[in-house]
Parts: sequence; C-alpha cells; structure tokens
Amino acid sequence: MRTTPVLVVLSFALTFGCGKKVEDPGADDSADESETDGGDGDGDATPTDGDGDGDPGDGDGDEGFVPMNDTISVTDCDPFAQDCPAGEKCVAYASTGGTWDANKCVTVTGAGTIGDQCTYAGAAEGTDDCDENHVCWNALDVDGVLVGTCFPFCTGGADNPSCEDASQSCRVVNDGTIAVCLPNCDPLLQECDDGLGCYWSGGSQTFQCIITAGGIPTGEPCGFNNDCNPGHFCADAASLETCNGSACCATFCDVTEDPSTCVAPLECVSFFEEGVAPPLYVDLGLCILPL
Repeated sequence: MRTTPVLVVLSFALTFGCGKKVEDPGADDSADESETDGGDGDGDATPTDGDGDGDPGDGDGDEGFVPMNDTISVTDCDPFAQDCPAGEKCVAYASTGGTWDANKCVTVTGAGTIGDQCTYAGAAEGTDDCDENHVCWNALDVDGVLVGTCFPFCTGGADNPSCEDASQSCRVVNDGTIAVCLPNCDPLLQECDDGLGCYWSGGSQTFQCIITAGGIPTGEPCGFNNDCNPGHFCADAASLETCNGSACCATFCDVTEDPSTCVAPLECVSFFEEGVAPPLYVDLGLCILPL
C-alpha cells in the first residue's frame, strides 16, 4: 500500500533550503513547499510541483552573502558519493545565477556538524562553514548574512537515498543536486524554529522543518505548501468549501479529537490512506470536505 496522503495536491514549496524567505525558482514542491521539482510532491522546487527547497536568497547568490573566494574547484561531483578530493566536499550551486542546478567541489572551510549554526555564501558560491560531511540548510538573512544550521549529506543514491539517523529523512531536490538529511517533525505540534514551519516534504514521505515563504492564512490561494502559515497544507480547491484559486491553505487537525476543530461542512479527514500512516502521523488529519 502507498504511504501517500489522501490528497494529492500541489505538493511542495518555494523556499526550503538555504536562503531568504523567497520563492526558489529551482526547487520543486508546489503545494508541499516552495522549492522546485515540478509538482510531483517531492520537494525540489518549481512553482508547479511545490516543494520549495532551494533558493538561497534573491537568486543571484551575491547580495548580502558572505563571500568565500578562492574556495572553488571546477570539478563536477556526486552529492551522494561525495567524491571530491581530500579537503573538499560536493555542494550544489547556481551555475547560471538563478537557483541550484549543478554540483561542484569546494574547499572545506569550517568544522560545523549537525545542529551547529553556520553561514552560507549564497547559491552562486555554494560554500558554507560546515565540515566535509554537512551542509548549511534553512539559512535566513540575519543582518545581511545567511545563517542556517548544519545537517548531514544523504548517502545511497538518487534511487535509494538514506540517512543514518532514523529520526531524519533524505530531502532530494532540484533534480538531485541537493540531498540533505533533515529531522522529521510533527505538523500538529509545529516545533520548528522561528522562520520555519513543519511542512509536508513530499518525496521523502514525511514532514520537515522548512522556511515559511508566504504567510498565507486559512482559505486563501496558495501555490506551495510553505506559502501557507505553519499548521497548514496547500490543498486542492475541489476538497474545500470555497477557494478562489486552484489550491488554498487548509488547516491540519487531530483525527482523535472530538469534537473536531474543523468548521462545518469541513471535517477532519485522515491525511494518509487508512493503514499506511507512519507511526508519527497516525493522528494527523486535514480539515477538508468529507471524501
């Protein structure tokens, strides 16, 4: 049985990765997050797929970023294999000045490990001060500097991405240029840090803390999951009572609560198909019209 949500909507978002809270033209999760993968719900980040991972800033990778010059090797590389020479790591970068679309080897300039604060130099550079096994993720602009958190690279490959820690899931975005292990989160608790929300991550079949891009409230049109305020999902208009667009922000709910927090005629419908919800999400529902 498929561990997919009952609703297949515009699944991913605009800005899930390193960068300011802006749409990432290169990630892919339309209703899931603002990244750019093309509407398949995997979270890479094109406005039609809805995952929203990767635009690390205003798109040019320069303004407000910490320059890390003379750290770049022109060698192409594999982000899963991390096949760069000793002292370097394989990172994603914007080869044409837009969003992440290629990989290159860069000199390791820091020692940050999982959970450590880090600085990111922007999409054009692709460099950070995490160690050789980690990458700076969910970076937000703090006084002109992109500040994020170090998370480990995924292992395996594009067909079998994996993470050593069972509490994490591999997020693969922008056609595989980025593969990072992120902690799973609970959308009912919304325990993410400031500036982030616990959003459906599509291809990884879980929820992860992602940059909040739009701040759109309940019932308003959305294009990506992280367009909506935390605690929401960008749901297909057909599943809602009213929606002035192809999709609108719908609230999560707890299917075990009686009475439901949903406003009639909406009901708390299980987010996953019966019998296939991961243990962390067995109580998760969405306020939509009954199926």
